[in-house]
Amino acid sequence: MEPFEYVIAFTSIILGLGVAQILTGVSDIVADWDNVKFSIPHSLYILVVFLIHIQDWWWTYSMQEIVREWTILKVLSVLIFPIILYLQARMLFPTGSRQEETDLRFYFRDRWKWMYGLGLASVISSAWNNFAISNVDLHLHIPHVMYASAYIIFFVSDVKKEKYHTIFIVLQLIFLSGAIVGAPSLK
Repeated sequence: MEPFEYVIAFTSIILGLGVAQILTGVSDIVADWDNVKFSIPHSLYILVVFLIHIQDWWWTYSMQEIVREWTILKVLSVLIFPIILYLQARMLFPTGSRQEETDLRFYFRDRWKWMYGLGLASVISSAWNNFAISNVDLHLHIPHVMYASAYIIFFVSDVKKEKYHTIFIVLQLIFLSGAIVGAPSLK
């Protein structure tokens, strides 16, 4: 087995756990449909985190062509991102029994700083991987800087209005859609 195969296997396990968290959370919502109060930004953020999981799995596979020698530091750098994504996926859904009403609007208002904090950490981790491992030019990090800045603005401003969260998350979906459509093909 090649070193890359070890890295992709471990990364895939972590990403698979994150996807399992998302699918379990969504299926719990569907199973308890009548007792769930929905939130548009929360529902859209679930989609964002899911798409980022898929995008990272795709991006990690492309590292086969980029990294010629794997070191423990490179492996740890690569693993940090999916670990953060797993934590994001876990934070998306409240824990507890289905015997009570689940108010996802309240849950999102109460937890958005944690979710966005992990989002900011994932942007920083992604930028680091692009710079340190993939050798992406600094000027190509402008989207990361803008993305991180948006998260920081939400923290500093302590944004409470749902419409601003919705706009921010829709913009993330647009950005992600562009990145997914423009992703290179697997060879």
